[in-house]
Amino acid sequence: MPKTFLVVAVAALSASVGETLLAYGMRSFGDRDWSRPSQWLELVLVVVRNRHVMLGVLFLAGFFFLYLAALSWADVSFVTPLTSLSFVFGAILAKVALGEDVGRWRWIGVAVIVLGISLFALDGRPRTIGTAAGAAAEVERR
Repeated sequence: MPKTFLVVAVAALSASVGETLLAYGMRSFGDRDWSRPSQWLELVLVVVRNRHVMLGVLFLAGFFFLYLAALSWADVSFVTPLTSLSFVFGAILAKVALGEDVGRWRWIGVAVIVLGISLFALDGRPRTIGTAAGAAAEVERR
């Protein structure tokens, strides 16, 4: 179980760093209306030319692969809620790295998330069904 927590925590941090880099990179282009189809090619060019955006994409890819690894040895009902650590890291990075005004209600929301994560950690059963074949057998029994 500590392996699962460690991998998911690193994955959540990776997701938050990636999102922070995306935000920083996209803010460098100012306010633009990307909703019009005529702007989509420009958006693609902006993304591939901006090192912060590309680095953010790499961090998000790191999250994805760590998430896959965690899912290979723990239940999705255990792993997915733990990824909400990214909201905690995200609020901290928004405040520290981006200089955002993270108000009291957002910090209270972060505290609620931490409380929820703690409840999952107390369960202590990351895997309830051994394999995909075992999961299929369990579904058939019901």
